Amino acid sequence: MSSINRKDEKENLIQSRTAHRTDKQHQGYGTRHTFTILSFIGYFNLYTMRFNMSVAIVSMANHTDPKSDDNSTDNDVCPGPSLNSTKTPTNKAAPFDWDESTQGLVLSSFFYGYLATQILGGFLATKFGGKRIFGYGILVTAILSLVTPEAARVGTWALIVVRVIEGLAEGMTFPAMSSMQGKWTPEMERSFLPVIANSGATFGSVIVLPVTGFLCDSNFLGGWPSAFYVFGAVSIVWFIFWHFLIYETPSDHPRITAAEKIYIESTASEKRAQNYPTPWRAILTSSAMWAIILLGILNSWGGYITNTSLPIYMNKIQKFDITQDGLLMALPNILVWITSVTGSYVADIIRKKRCLSTTAVRKMFTTIALVPTVLCLPLIKLAGCDHFYVVLLIVLGNGMGGFLIVGLTVNILDIGFNYSGILMGLANFGNNIPGVISPYFVGLMTNNNDTMSQWTTIFYVSMGANIAGLMIFLLFAKGEEEPWNRPPEDNSDNYITIQQSSVTGDTPTQVKYADTFGF
Repeated sequence: MSSINRKDEKENLIQSRTAHRTDKQHQGYGTRHTFTILSFIGYFNLYTMRFNMSVAIVSMANHTDPKSDDNSTDNDVCPGPSLNSTKTPTNKAAPFDWDESTQGLVLSSFFYGYLATQILGGFLATKFGGKRIFGYGILVTAILSLVTPEAARVGTWALIVVRVIEGLAEGMTFPAMSSMQGKWTPEMERSFLPVIANSGATFGSVIVLPVTGFLCDSNFLGGWPSAFYVFGAVSIVWFIFWHFLIYETPSDHPRITAAEKIYIESTASEKRAQNYPTPWRAILTSSAMWAIILLGILNSWGGYITNTSLPIYMNKIQKFDITQDGLLMALPNILVWITSVTGSYVADIIRKKRCLSTTAVRKMFTTIALVPTVLCLPLIKLAGCDHFYVVLLIVLGNGMGGFLIVGLTVNILDIGFNYSGILMGLANFGNNIPGVISPYFVGLMTNNNDTMSQWTTIFYVSMGANIAGLMIFLLFAKGEEEPWNRPPEDNSDNYITIQQSSVTGDTPTQVKYADTFGF
């Protein structure tokens, strides 16, 4: 490239950035917000189809633990109505004779598949584009959701196979979305926009549990099967909008304004990052990346117990009925959604005003999220059968976890946005190891011995895991870009200095002009 052309490009960029500061077009509603909204709904669909089984299984399973019998005098189980009072009548669907161990296997089967495709999802998103992988992953899961009731009637093995395949499809979606967020998220919106999108998962958890409980208690489409029909159908409708309205990168979008395109691409993922070799050695030896992975594994242990097994605890030990169970489990997820959204907004304000470094912000919100969890878990045993205090502890202990999204989840974009799909694949692979183990662990711990003492042990294990994860993150986490994130040929000649940054208002800032213009 001649020096004259390079000079012209620099001048054009400066003019464009000046116009960008003047008209402020990027501050209004833009294509990145449409992407965020449909990503939110996509995440919502993922979680409704993942966790509807957690409540539906209470209505599907007909096994009765001897220690949960009405006539039992064991003071390690709360008094209450018979579990059979919430059992699905036989005119709705045939009950399944699954003991606690089998129920744990059914609940964990999804995560066998989900775990297997995490890293593959990041690779495929880098190779073929996150839009396709995310969209088709949800479409396949939706179709399988529609056939789940029939699979259950065929046999337990058929249901497990369907759930494993659902996991395989969903496993690729999170890395795919992270890859797209690296391309669509400006630097100073890395807390807010991704968290808004990701909070669709939390909102899905809020909706799916009480709605599934209501559907299982109703006569609509046979009761419990309707939980799989409804959420599968909604996801198919979403796919149509995703397919026609979303594009892989800002440069591919035919309706994006020039101002918004420059605003996004000046600080988002390098446009040609997919052509660079992945720095595997540097990534796998990065202490900051391992801090994300290890905290994710340890925190997810308790998270998956909450979302997959806690409905069983509330039904069998605390004697909530299935409708109450779904409403109860929605409460902490509502608080998670509130804390994640408000926390992301506050975090970006703190970063824009330079009150704290990004590293300090991530560690602060992670601490705020995990300390209540650690304090509340051991108190559940002390609350005994007092439903008010049990619910309060569960809501506070789990609900404050929304701040963890602000501290941990978006940290991937801080340290390696160019390889965010690969990094999310690695992190989510670790995050979902507990999804495979924890439901089965709960099933083994409570098999024919479903008592409060056994559940107290389960809660203590979760508490210890969160303490260990928090310590690791506080010691090793970083909030700045890692050296391996910069493409190999980067050098100072590829950057120009803008005297006032339109992103933060600070001076000066550097913008890579070659990638901004697609060279």
